[in-house]
Amino acid sequence: MKATTIAKAPPPGVAPTTTVKDAMPAMDNQTGCAVGIVEDGKLVGTLSKDDVLKRVVSAGLDPSTTPVRDVMSTPPVTAGVDIETDEALKLMFANKTCYLPLVDGEDKLVAWVAICHLFEGHADVLSDQLDTLAKYIGADGPGG
Repeated sequence: MKATTIAKAPPPGVAPTTTVKDAMPAMDNQTGCAVGIVEDGKLVGTLSKDDVLKRVVSAGLDPSTTPVRDVMSTPPVTAGVDIETDEALKLMFANKTCYLPLVDGEDKLVAWVAICHLFEGHADVLSDQLDTLAKYIGADGPGG
């Protein structure tokens, strides 16, 4: 299954000059607790809640005056829009992130996949398969 079938679009994105405080509302459970940093239409970084804890709170920075460009993760770990969900999950695990921005050939942020989206998508597929199997077994009736 293509990751874009379960990805969130439009993806969450803020400008590099946005303060950390103003970027926080975009980091909700729908986006995997992170946001893309977009400049001139291209993804230049990401900011996760972990980044905020490590680079803002631990450093004693003021979230209401600190621009995200000063604390974002860059270069961003991304995937193309044609990535399959299993490959997206492997990429997230390999990079220890719970989100994956999907970009086009020009690094434009197109969609956003969070690990929770992948689990929900696979749970839906497994549920459908179980329903189909139950109907198949039940259709035969007693005595085969």
